[in-house]
Amino acid sequence: MHNAKKSAIEKLAKMGLTEEEVLSLFVEDKEETIVVEDGDNEESKSWQQIVMEEHVGYYNKRYNVNLTFHEYYEGVTSGKIKVHYKWKEMLGLEEQKPIPIDPSKNINIKKFKNHGNN
Repeated sequence: MHNAKKSAIEKLAKMGLTEEEVLSLFVEDKEETIVVEDGDNEESKSWQQIVMEEHVGYYNKRYNVNLTFHEYYEGVTSGKIKVHYKWKEMLGLEEQKPIPIDPSKNINIKKFKNHGNN
């Protein structure tokens, strides 16, 4: 499974969706897109946009501002807004780096690899 798709499933699962529900949201032949219904208008958004829209809400609340998604996106991608998540990896601009395994720790290697880590 594509790393971006795995990441989307994990993030959406944290919001209470099952893996089947998340996979059902992906449009066939376009695994990077999730169909979102908004009232009578149907629009397609990538899971990355959905995640960043959620973060702009948190950002606006935390800093008592009212940025639009576009303003937030431009700020993040230009470096004017610093964020805690790896947005370049999320947007596919950089390869996701696997989490190294520390052999001195008691780690369940099978579980670690099943969650997309090498």
